Amino acid sequence: MTRLLLLWLACFALSPARAATPQVEIRVELGGVAIQAATLVNADARSVWNTLTDYNNLARFVPGMTFSRLVSPPGAAVKLLEQRGDGGLISLVIPDHVVFAIEEQPPARIRFRSVSGGLVSVQGEWVIVGEQAPVRLGYRAQIRSALPPPPLLTEDYVRREISVRMHALAREAEQRAARAPHVR
Repeated sequence: MTRLLLLWLACFALSPARAATPQVEIRVELGGVAIQAATLVNADARSVWNTLTDYNNLARFVPGMTFSRLVSPPGAAVKLLEQRGDGGLISLVIPDHVVFAIEEQPPARIRFRSVSGGLVSVQGEWVIVGEQAPVRLGYRAQIRSALPPPPLLTEDYVRREISVRMHALAREAEQRAARAPHVR
């Protein structure tokens, strides 16, 4: 869902093994959306980490994301990530443009929070659990907007949007893992 997910955001088509269907919990509340999602990815933690942190290429494989690039100087402790999405129903709550402050804790956690854009706030994290395939990829976000979510923004809609994006991220990580040289 969120341009946030679009931003990562971030799930599986061309890989030999498919990840499980993401388990997504959604709460649509007055003034915001709370999301928790998790899925198994048939890739090692390094491949998943490299996929999530390939910030300048996320728009290539995350559906709905049209632009993603780091705007902070190289080596910055807190990275600034600018992202744009393609609109749709979600744009009624989540703007098409947002800048995130990213704090990485390699190799297992990426925390993010919005620093500009049309939202009151977005904050959350990606978590990778395990080292060898399959690993568990978790996502959590709290999105607050100045306006309440529109009636058409149902939990089922958000769940589908999150699932599509998590599947795209997982698929990309699995493809990267399949192309990586295996160390014996």
